[in-house]
Amino acid sequence: MTSTLRSDAEPSSQQPASQSTGAHQDRRARARAAVHTLTCPLARAHQARRRWWSSRTVAFRKVTRTLVLLAVTAVLSVAIGLVTASASSPIGPHTARWSTTLDSQITLDLGPLGQASLDSPAGVIGVEVVLGEIPAESTSTQVDASTLGQTLSTDASSYVSLVSHPDLTVKAGLRALLADAVRRAGLVASLVLCLVAVGRLATSGRLRDSLLASMRHGMATGLAAVTAVGTVLALLVPALGTHTSTGTTLSVLAGTPLEGARLSGRLADVVQAYGPKVREVIDDNEAFYAKAGANMTAAWQASQEVDGLVDVTVADAAVDTQALRAQADALVAKQLDDLPSPQPGASELTGGKAQETATAQATQAPLVTGGLAVREHVATTAVLSTDLHCNLDMITLAGQLDRLAGAQVHLDDGDLTMTGSNPEQLCVDALTSAVPRGVARVATIGNHDSDETGQQLRSRGWTVTDGTVQEVGGLRVLGDVDANRTPAGRNYQRGQENSEQIGQRLAEVSCEPGSDVDLVLIHQPYTFSPLISSGCAPLLVAGHSHQEYGMSVSEGAQGPVAQLRAGAGLGGTSVGKLKSDAYLHVLAFDEEGRLLGWRAVTIHTDASVTVGAWNEVPPVGTSWQGASQAALEIVSGD
Repeated sequence: MTSTLRSDAEPSSQQPASQSTGAHQDRRARARAAVHTLTCPLARAHQARRRWWSSRTVAFRKVTRTLVLLAVTAVLSVAIGLVTASASSPIGPHTARWSTTLDSQITLDLGPLGQASLDSPAGVIGVEVVLGEIPAESTSTQVDASTLGQTLSTDASSYVSLVSHPDLTVKAGLRALLADAVRRAGLVASLVLCLVAVGRLATSGRLRDSLLASMRHGMATGLAAVTAVGTVLALLVPALGTHTSTGTTLSVLAGTPLEGARLSGRLADVVQAYGPKVREVIDDNEAFYAKAGANMTAAWQASQEVDGLVDVTVADAAVDTQALRAQADALVAKQLDDLPSPQPGASELTGGKAQETATAQATQAPLVTGGLAVREHVATTAVLSTDLHCNLDMITLAGQLDRLAGAQVHLDDGDLTMTGSNPEQLCVDALTSAVPRGVARVATIGNHDSDETGQQLRSRGWTVTDGTVQEVGGLRVLGDVDANRTPAGRNYQRGQENSEQIGQRLAEVSCEPGSDVDLVLIHQPYTFSPLISSGCAPLLVAGHSHQEYGMSVSEGAQGPVAQLRAGAGLGGTSVGKLKSDAYLHVLAFDEEGRLLGWRAVTIHTDASVTVGAWNEVPPVGTSWQGASQAALEIVSGD
């Protein structure tokens, strides 16, 4: 009875369990169906891709795999190079170490003085700059009080240049970082590709199959994963080292490139105390050179309207064009009146004889003015700068004159720097940026420039004179490094030759068959004497004297030699407003490289600008054509 009841009860107790199991199986079946529904298109697509890939030729698959490998390697290498880049680039007179970070900050670490930081405009990529020491001027020569004073003055000028033109320093630092990133990326790419090549050689060309087989083993997969993670962390952790954004923003920096910067430590106190005075000086400086730039543009345009026949001075960007035209017309009329009258009896000449005489007179007739000669026959226009001494604003005006004159060549006659120190690569960067793209550029090394200055110029695309004839923008230029070297507080002979010996060597080079020198670009005029005596170079250009001596012409053994001694008054091209007139020059050459005319562009101490009239090359025996009054007083005193 009991067993009967149990047997009757069992179906009723087992029925719910079987129903639950069936429902669970139904859910699993539906889930498998859903997964199959989702994965089936993917599987079909994968199978279709494999069929398509297998149907390609072996050559196509090899090329595709190679291109993918190169693309992945390039992206990986660039990323690693970018986040690990580190380079040295000066800040003011200091050495500094620049490094990329991933903390979204641009940070300048001044050590115990504090730090300054800005939000990075490049998103997660930031830059950390650690300021270093100011390099010693010399370790082999005893430094006296006078030398130290001049060195400190140069350092102060570097600080002012940094504050007034921070963009140049930033560009130089970023360029150094980019160069280091490219080097690192190239190294990483080389290592990756070499490893791939070694792997293919070790596996007889079946590297992919060997890797897939190895990855099926758990130990190998884990080891590879740990290695990859460790490598990534080793590269990223230093870059991810965040810097606490301490400090406060200062109202004195409002309206400057450092607006929004957070300053901390003693640096904040210094900026708060002296910032207003420094900003006032910088604002005055910017206003001065902005006015000078506007005056230069107005004066040049007005001069072009009268073919450069008369001097044009502009003080407030305003020009009386009608008065200039009247002055130019009067000058042309006077020059026509001064032409020699026809010889008596000339009208009685008849036939071919009259025609021959007229042709001969036309051939022998001198050009009326330098301006007309330039307008008719100019083939190459060159702008000449000299003794800029790292005045960044004068450098900007030199580049502006390049654009106004449509120059094909820029000539820099030396003393671009103040001492030739490594931090003064800023001066080289400034002139390189100022000269328009496409303009050929050649420079000579002055006594204040160093061998390092020459290397920096060459690395920025400049031709630097080296004692040989070099063709630059269609002109054949000869020159060499200055005989003397003048760092802060000292002066000594740079090599074995003095100025006259360098001049003698250049004279010999200019007289070699086929040299065909158009001009000699040399810093010191004390090299001129041997070059004048030989007469093989028709034009000599020098600076150094810090006076505008203009042009003189002497007769040499092989022909006339014109000498242009250019420059600015002593101290006229230091940091800040001009203390005396500063000079730039424009030279015009014909197709054969002969000088057609020259003109001076004078920036005065009140920011007015004079664009001089075109001057002809004067006759032999002329001295000091276009010289300034100060230079003439020096000459008369001698």
